[in-house]
Amino acid sequence: MSIASYAIIAIILFFLILAGIRKIYLCYALLLANFIIFLITTFYPPALEELAFNSSYLGSYKIYTIFTAMFLHLNFLHIILNMIGLVFIGLPFEYEIGSKKFAVIYFISGFFASIAFALVEKGYAVGASGAIFGLLGAFAFMEPFKKVVVPLFMPFIIFLRLPVLYVAIFYASIETIFAFTPYSTDAIAHSAHLGGFVAGVFLAVIMKKGVKAEEKRKEKIDLEALEKMISTEKQREILERIKNEEHEEIREAWISYLLQQIKCPKCGGNLEFNGKIVCKKCGYRK
Repeated sequence: MSIASYAIIAIILFFLILAGIRKIYLCYALLLANFIIFLITTFYPPALEELAFNSSYLGSYKIYTIFTAMFLHLNFLHIILNMIGLVFIGLPFEYEIGSKKFAVIYFISGFFASIAFALVEKGYAVGASGAIFGLLGAFAFMEPFKKVVVPLFMPFIIFLRLPVLYVAIFYASIETIFAFTPYSTDAIAHSAHLGGFVAGVFLAVIMKKGVKAEEKRKEKIDLEALEKMISTEKQREILERIKNEEHEEIREAWISYLLQQIKCPKCGGNLEFNGKIVCKKCGYRK
């Protein structure tokens, strides 16, 4: 492998680690990484072939190219169209579900997009589109009527706000038609798009079940008991935030913060939160 290819892998890892330590949203990290890598492959094209995925790589040590290929693009139009999709679909979706779930959907969808390509086509595959189609499928399943901005390319660009479900149905229909059209010569990996889309929907089904289980667990927290422990107006404001917060991680952080200011009603000890309100001193639980 060339120095350029090693540099590309280092760039991918750097931006993923940067997003992982919560300096920036993963979507922003992906955008930056993709554009920087595109510049490298523009000036050193051999790196494109070295890190692209080929259907013959299944079962070989080069299987890692399933991952690296998600960051490679053939030309300016290719990367621009994919990054537009990442901005208008990926960003609002990451805001909705958080970076961890977003990462799971993005990379697993991209993986299965390449697998779908390898099963029905031969040759090389590059691009983030399979992963982005996974985001679209998951978004449409989890928040079907959430409106997203969609650019419509004509002689000029029109921006429309449409429910993500309608956008997903439109693109999935087009990809299905092309994927099952024999002797298609447009050089677009429609099978990868469709594979990514289906993977995204399946992941969304699994995650939605997890959300429902989390909601049931959330309901078990005795907020009435917590309210009885409150003694100041500031604590009451925090409790209202807890009641209204939709994101579980933020909600639990607020509960932990509130418990730092409240003492156990039974023994006066410090309270902690681990899914339940607990006093380690006397064993009080709510």
